[in-house]
Amino acid sequence: MSKYIEIAQTLERVIHKYNKNEELKRTYGTGILLTQKEIHTIQLIGQYPHIGIVELAERQGVTKGATSQMVKKLVEKGFVVKKQSQVSEAEICLELTELGQKAFEGHAEYHQSAGKQWKEVINQMSEADLQVVMHFIESIEKILDAEKLKGEK
Repeated sequence: MSKYIEIAQTLERVIHKYNKNEELKRTYGTGILLTQKEIHTIQLIGQYPHIGIVELAERQGVTKGATSQMVKKLVEKGFVVKKQSQVSEAEICLELTELGQKAFEGHAEYHQSAGKQWKEVINQMSEADLQVVMHFIESIEKILDAEKLKGEK
């Protein structure tokens, strides 16, 4: 079996497992079940207070429409509020509510405990190995972006 096929099959298996993990819901201390997509949206809004829909979509690597729908759900659940941007009247910015802040903090705590295994693996790697891994991941992202563009034509 060629290395390409072996790597591609392993990567597909990992992506499948990651996607299954994305389907798991957790409360992050709020008492309300949240999907991975929801909590990661909350995380970005918490990291970038007053972020707009366009920038949020770009940071997530999804469409503006998908981001708008996610934000709508989070507003309805009480995690996010939309406010008028101080920069432009035509722009809306996003902020976390008290419940959203609680989820943001709960997510950080979750990553602190769950991230221990990741940190152990990463800490065992040399800086050169980490650069190779990052280069590989970024190359895959570029390939996937290019494939997406081909599919849109």
